[in-house]
Amino acid sequence: MIKNILFVYNQVSKREKKGLFRECTLAEEVVAIKQALMETNNRIFSLDLFSPEQLDEFIMNSPPIDLAFVLAEGYKGLPHTLYDGQGAAMVRKHLNKYGIPCSLSDVESMEICRNKDRTYTKLRENNILVPEHFIFDTHWRFNKNKLLFLTEKIGFPLMVKPAGGGDSIGITPKSVVYNLEELKNRFLSLKKELGPERLIIEKYLPGREYTIGILGNRSKKYILPIIGFPENHGIRYTSTKKKEHRIRDKFEIVYLGDKRFESLAQIAIHTFEAVKANDVIRIDLKEDESGNIYVIDVNGTPALNRQGSLTFMASHLGITHDKLIKLVFYESVIRYNLIPNLLLEEMLAEIHIKLATYYNHQYFEEALL
Repeated sequence: MIKNILFVYNQVSKREKKGLFRECTLAEEVVAIKQALMETNNRIFSLDLFSPEQLDEFIMNSPPIDLAFVLAEGYKGLPHTLYDGQGAAMVRKHLNKYGIPCSLSDVESMEICRNKDRTYTKLRENNILVPEHFIFDTHWRFNKNKLLFLTEKIGFPLMVKPAGGGDSIGITPKSVVYNLEELKNRFLSLKKELGPERLIIEKYLPGREYTIGILGNRSKKYILPIIGFPENHGIRYTSTKKKEHRIRDKFEIVYLGDKRFESLAQIAIHTFEAVKANDVIRIDLKEDESGNIYVIDVNGTPALNRQGSLTFMASHLGITHDKLIKLVFYESVIRYNLIPNLLLEEMLAEIHIKLATYYNHQYFEEALL
């Protein structure tokens, strides 16, 4: 049965994709994702999201929507929603008001994932390692004595990043600070860039970093081949290093069968469940000097563009970008008990066979599938 699907996104040009709009989706990527959705043989209605009022008007003038495929980080007309941790949940709350179910994780999970302090609290409650940290609000005056007390409990070097929103905004090589003066400079810089926002100040981990993509839902999950970044790779998510495709020949791909895969996958599964995620998330992990593995970020709205990490990981299973989009869409359809049309099921049959073959291993049948 053909369904009415609302594709919601924040579109920008290459010239606009910077600063507070860095996490928005390039116009050409919107076209590619929409094309993949159209190939599912459903009716696709597209909306470049600007404001709640615009969303109201669009819904009121559209046929009944069966599902919203939501990649929007917030509202472009309210730029703070793109990075302050509110946007992804706000959009879903607005759609839910009309009874429209949404792809990816729900409101509760987005509120956890898009606010790093809540992410860390939830992971600690589930015995998942996270860096030692504290929250400092740029509303406050830079209190040297208070910060000296807090930093001495953790020790330098420290990583300073916004507590809300995407993992690129506010991250530069200067995000790692080695003394109180550098911390003050970073504090003042972020206050100037973002306005009064909460910061998370955490112990900087010097070890190797990994990123993991998980597809699926509570009952059935697939871990994509894991990316291992080169040692001494530095801060990965700066405005330059985020363009990972330029250095991907240096990545190590950790496949099923590697001992590290099992341990990393287990942490990823527990994280997925702890934050109550759905459909797809990306998790970043890092080792300390002793090799202990910590979760340093949970992205509930990972990029689904053609050059993104998830697409790169999926390609190592022979899954193309368009099929990845269809698979994420399928997970949403199934989760909401919307019967997928036969064309979509035929398209994904090959992918499901590949995934089932790849995970044909007793441990993963029990723990992942």
